[in-house]
Amino acid sequence: MSSHDYRPLSGKAGIVTGAGTGIGRAIVKHLSDLGADVGINYYMSEEEAKKTRSEITERGQKALLLQADVSKSDHVKQIVEMATAEFGHIDFLVNNATGTHVKTDKSVEEAVLEDWNSEIAVDLTGAFLCTHYVSPIMLSAKHGKIINISSICAITGDCGPAYCSAKAGLLGLTRSAAVSLAPYVQVNAILPGFVSSQPHDPNLVSKITPGKKMGTPEDIAELAANIISMKGTFLTGSCITIDGAVTEGIIGLSMGWIDQRT
Repeated sequence: MSSHDYRPLSGKAGIVTGAGTGIGRAIVKHLSDLGADVGINYYMSEEEAKKTRSEITERGQKALLLQADVSKSDHVKQIVEMATAEFGHIDFLVNNATGTHVKTDKSVEEAVLEDWNSEIAVDLTGAFLCTHYVSPIMLSAKHGKIINISSICAITGDCGPAYCSAKAGLLGLTRSAAVSLAPYVQVNAILPGFVSSQPHDPNLVSKITPGKKMGTPEDIAELAANIISMKGTFLTGSCITIDGAVTEGIIGLSMGWIDQRT
C-alpha cells in the first residue's frame, strides 16, 4: 500500500492556524496526504499559503485560504463560518499560530509590555478564540479533535517571558477544554523541541539532544496527524513532548552523559 492509498481522514475537514509556513504548513500537507480537506489560516504569509493551497488542490483535495488575525474575535468568527460553509463540517482544529517575538523576546526585567501583549494575544488568546468558535460545531456533531501546539519552553523556561507564558498557558487551556468538551471532543497539546524551521544552532542542539539531531516540521506534523487520525477517544487532556529527549538531555549534558556518545 502506498502512502497515497492510506487515507484515514478522507471526508474529514478542519482548520490549521498559522499554516503559511513552518510547522503549520507541514501539518496542513500531512493532513491533506491522509485525505483531509483543510482550511489554511495565515496572517502575513500569503504567497506561502497560496503555494501550499496549490500543492493540495493539484492532488484533488480541498484547501481553503483563511486570512485572519486569530487574536481578533471577529476575524476568527468569520474564518470558522467560511470553513463551515465550504466543508459543511469541522472535524479538527490545530491551534498553531504564534507571535513573532520568540526571536527577540527579552528577559523579564527588559521585557516590553507591547511585546508581551502581542505574544499572549496570538498564541494564547488566539487558541482560545478558535476553540470557542469551533467547539459548538464539534459538540453538535458529537465528535472533534483539537490540538494546541505549545513548546518545551512551557516547561524549561529558556525563552523569554512572553513566549514561555503563552505556551504554558496553552497547557492550561488544553486541560480545561479537555474536561469541558468531554466526552465528544478530544483536546491535546504537542510540545515541540528544537525544530529546523526556527533559527536554532544545529551544532548546539545536536550536542544537548540525546537523539543527536534537530527535529523537523514534518516530525511534528506526523504526530499531529496521527492524533487526529486516531479512532479512539481516550487520548485527551494530554500534553505530549516531542523533542528528541532534549529536555532530559540538558540534565544529561550537565552530568556528562551525552558527551560520551559518538
